[in-house]
Amino acid sequence: MMLRRALVPAVLAALLLAGCGESAEKLSPQEAVREAAQTTAGLKEGSFKLSVVGSEEGLNALFNEGAPLTAEDREGLDLLRNGHIVFSTGNNKFGLDIKAGDLDHAFELRYVDSKLYARADVAGLGRLFDATPEEINQTVQAISSRPGFEFIAAAAAGKWLQADFTALKGTFEDLVKGLQESTGGSLPGPDGTQPTGDEATALRDALDKVFNENVIVEKLESDSVGDHYVAKVTSLRTFYGQLLPTIQQYMDRLPNAEQIPAANLIPDKPGSLDVWVKDGRVARVELDMTQFSEPPPANAGRVAIRLDINREAPELSAPSGAVTVDLAGLIQQFVSQFGQFLEGFGQGLSSYD
Repeated sequence: MMLRRALVPAVLAALLLAGCGESAEKLSPQEAVREAAQTTAGLKEGSFKLSVVGSEEGLNALFNEGAPLTAEDREGLDLLRNGHIVFSTGNNKFGLDIKAGDLDHAFELRYVDSKLYARADVAGLGRLFDATPEEINQTVQAISSRPGFEFIAAAAAGKWLQADFTALKGTFEDLVKGLQESTGGSLPGPDGTQPTGDEATALRDALDKVFNENVIVEKLESDSVGDHYVAKVTSLRTFYGQLLPTIQQYMDRLPNAEQIPAANLIPDKPGSLDVWVKDGRVARVELDMTQFSEPPPANAGRVAIRLDINREAPELSAPSGAVTVDLAGLIQQFVSQFGQFLEGFGQGLSSYD
């Protein structure tokens, strides 16, 4: 429940930045943020760095109610405070780079020219999570000895793996169809349809109306990141409640939409979002998480989710020496085994008829 409530303000923050405004010779703070958000949303490439900022004491107060920290708790907080996730996108490319605590490039993912590349610092992650080299080797040997999983040894050595997606689409569809036929059921999925132009315009206008009626943007002192603004609402519950019908209308296209929290689960208190604008684009967004706690944690200071946006994405090239993985074969093995399991499970249930 705590995690779900924490995600709600993040959704509101994203929606706030999705609004668009009209230009003026001298932009008001609200217009400056809106135009920067609109420009940033149109980026064809860039990188987005997600991190958590705050002291150890603050994170402990927010997530652990200030209880005494064990050595394991402290290690977990260090992973959160010192780590980050970077998502990069370019022309038909994307990349994911995760820093875990002090371990750079703990996990990397790239998609280039219809091929997916992945690598993990298995040895480094083992040290972070107190796994001995002997335990890692034993696990690797057990898995890599199975047919089709020989690549696990290369992955454990920190090598790049590659999987070709070019011919996978048709194969995957055939496998899914076979699974459906073998189990006599169907697999749920999202609607998959895109909103029409009129629907998108109606959504934008509805959101814009809520923002204009509820959100106030103030300009603070500029710094090295850019021009600093803060967007405020007098009541998170009221703001969310007015957004909810529009959000629900669009989210109905997706599965599990009924899990969207009701407005009465949102604190009836003021809320704010910090935004930095540089060269007409959003450079940073920060959401202070302590404002959503009831009651507010004592001695927490500022604990925020930070999103840094860079218009230039790092080079997303295909790594050399990658080990090929037969992804279609692995999926086929999984579907076959899963289908057999469901078939046996169904036969077991039939004995109770």
